Amino acid sequence: MHLRERLGRSNDGQDHTVLPYAHSLTAAGFSQVQAAEDGDTFVRLNWAMGSEPDFQTAIFGDYKISPEHNYLIGGAWGRKISDTLFGLPLMSTGNIGMQYFNERGLQDDGYGVTAYLKLHYQWRLPWTQTRVRLGLGEGFSYATEIPVNEQRDFAKKHNSHSEKMMNHLEWTVDLPLAQFAAMSSLFKGPIKEVNVGLVVWHRSSVYGLFADTRGGSNFMGFGIEAQY
Repeated sequence: MHLRERLGRSNDGQDHTVLPYAHSLTAAGFSQVQAAEDGDTFVRLNWAMGSEPDFQTAIFGDYKISPEHNYLIGGAWGRKISDTLFGLPLMSTGNIGMQYFNERGLQDDGYGVTAYLKLHYQWRLPWTQTRVRLGLGEGFSYATEIPVNEQRDFAKKHNSHSEKMMNHLEWTVDLPLAQFAAMSSLFKGPIKEVNVGLVVWHRSSVYGLFADTRGGSNFMGFGIEAQY
């Protein structure tokens, strides 16, 4: 099947590209808040459990733990590319990450590497001065062992199988701490900001482009990020 034919297939679950979600970040209802972000380097730590809902509902908080109860611990390093994208207040970063997958004894634990671009948007909550930082990244994920919840997702589709190299999506909703007067004194040194919040970490075949059919896996949890 040609690449354009695969990309033209309809989405019914785990396969997603970044464009619909990037558009949603700038849709009506979001205030364009300009934030002072002096740091160009980002270091993030995530902890997330395997999750059953599809990516498009998980980003709105839909959560159901995978029966395997597997989880990941991941770290990422990022560097700012630009403060805007096509004139919009979307900061972009280039990122690389590493993951440890604990498979609860169901198979050998695995390790992963990701490389991805990420867009960040500062959203001011309505009727307040509090800012929330939204992030959406897309790139590639390689795992030494395919996560067990991902293997199950593929196996139920005519006994197909996943691949070690897959598409990667990452959705984050963070609260920047330097905006609060009680904590602003903590950020007068090399650390310019600390963001704490939620993460949805996703692997996908992208309509069968990376594997023989559509499928993937989600991990949902918490993250903390320092900005230098």
